Amino acid sequence: MSYVSADPVRVVLDDPRSAAVLVTTLATRGPDDTRRTAEQAVADALRGPWPEGLLSLTVYTSSDDDSVLTYAQWATEDQLPPPGGPAEAGTVSRAFRHYRAVRGTAVEEPAPVPESFPAAFFPTESEQAARAWLDGLLAGEERSEGEDRAYPGAIAAHLHIAVDGGQVLSFSEWVAEGPAVDHIEAVWAPVLKDFGGTGTLYRHHRTLLPGSTATSL
Repeated sequence: MSYVSADPVRVVLDDPRSAAVLVTTLATRGPDDTRRTAEQAVADALRGPWPEGLLSLTVYTSSDDDSVLTYAQWATEDQLPPPGGPAEAGTVSRAFRHYRAVRGTAVEEPAPVPESFPAAFFPTESEQAARAWLDGLLAGEERSEGEDRAYPGAIAAHLHIAVDGGQVLSFSEWVAEGPAVDHIEAVWAPVLKDFGGTGTLYRHHRTLLPGSTATSL
């Protein structure tokens, strides 16, 4: 059983107030475990006082029901939570900076509420190398696909570089899952294969903002 959120709130992924994003992925086993893990992430965030500097926390569930992704925007890098003890098996966290946003032109304005979120991670050697690779990738896409990026259903692609320079994250917003899957198969699958990346398709579960409470969910 898949879960589709009825919550219309979506985080602004290129919020200029956000200096860093903490992205965590948690491995899950099937629909029930994925749903429980996502709801536990929300409950954990609401259990204590809202942390100073935390602008938003969004929880996503994978379309294959094998992982949950949390995307936490922070006002400054200094306010990121310190590393805790050893991570649980299947849990990976990394801090990123939002680098570039690329808008699609085939959806109406204002853009509709996104429902599908492809995420792709790629290893990189340094921040400088990551910037050069992303800029080259986008330039190549413009030459082959066109500058307007009029992909049906594409709202935006948000490109991130890890604070430690060791990884790139592409996190995209799409109107629906069908067009996102078509684009992945046509454009992103070769990139993932050629550059050793990993990709997962996510759905929105819940976005929490300052002032969120359990009774408001």
